[in-house]
Amino acid sequence: MRIGIDLMGSDSSPTIIFDALIQALDQLDPSLRLIALATQSVINEHRAKAKTSLPAEKFNRLTFLPVANFIEMGEDPLIALRQKKRSSTAVGIKLLKKKQIDALVSAGNTGALVASATLSLPKLPGITRPALLATLPTKNGSLAIVDVGGNVSCKAEHLVKYAYMGAAYQKCTSGIKIPKIGLLNIGSESKKGTSVVRKAYQLLKDVCQHSIDGVPYMEFHGNIEGREVFYGKVDVLVTDGFTGNILVKTSEGLADFIFEYLRETRQDHPLNFLQEPLEYLQALFYYAEYQGALLCGVEGLVIKCHGHSNTKAFFNSIKGVSHMIKNNLLMQIRDALN
Repeated sequence: MRIGIDLMGSDSSPTIIFDALIQALDQLDPSLRLIALATQSVINEHRAKAKTSLPAEKFNRLTFLPVANFIEMGEDPLIALRQKKRSSTAVGIKLLKKKQIDALVSAGNTGALVASATLSLPKLPGITRPALLATLPTKNGSLAIVDVGGNVSCKAEHLVKYAYMGAAYQKCTSGIKIPKIGLLNIGSESKKGTSVVRKAYQLLKDVCQHSIDGVPYMEFHGNIEGREVFYGKVDVLVTDGFTGNILVKTSEGLADFIFEYLRETRQDHPLNFLQEPLEYLQALFYYAEYQGALLCGVEGLVIKCHGHSNTKAFFNSIKGVSHMIKNNLLMQIRDALN
């Protein structure tokens, strides 16, 4: 099991990401091998730390691969990819294409990562636009949201493909036999929303009636309004990348605001009996507890972490993608699309 880790290009320092590599090699499956992609100066800075932090057998499962440069957050993705052919992003995707690694984890420029993967990696059957899948907590478990930023606009047919990929993800990672699919919309009625969403509603309704030996692959539960997202009515929420990205970031911001307010209030009015449930809720909504977003629709596992990811977030992303590799998530998504 070989996972490439891009140490460059995020809003966090390479040291924060590298500490997650040390933890992963120390705590996760002994079959795990990590390839750290970084400039030579960063490699020189961290090689000695790894050697002193890890036993020899664990250090030997770490490979350093020097890259010429990296793509910064503010750069235009396509221009940067053309000008920086030896960047950490480009090299990582090339390793994935050549099957020299099983997955790539990065917290760098989202546009560059998605564009590089889309242009370089073969697409899965029927996919023209890969999408980013992220998870949010709900009353009844984890919710997979597709798309959260891969494409700002899409066609109804793309949304149907997103549903299949989200269903395959939930089957693999959560063991849900028949995932429930919802379509994010401004109302529950089938005629609400844009023409694309209305068409997607009908298409999803039709495809979810198909079954194999009487068992449907997934169930369509209609439109889901924003206020219903966290009730856990569905396992997969389908939307375009523009709307999905706003939903996820608004949820993160709202959670931060509420918990910050509660922390300040508790200092003036300590309520010890509330401490445990509040800490549980905060952990539930803390982004670092979850792996990054999965790029669905390409022949390879690409994980996009939050730009401000800390060590815990990166560790959980490595742990999460290790589980995907072990459970053949890519094959399951491919089978679903076929």
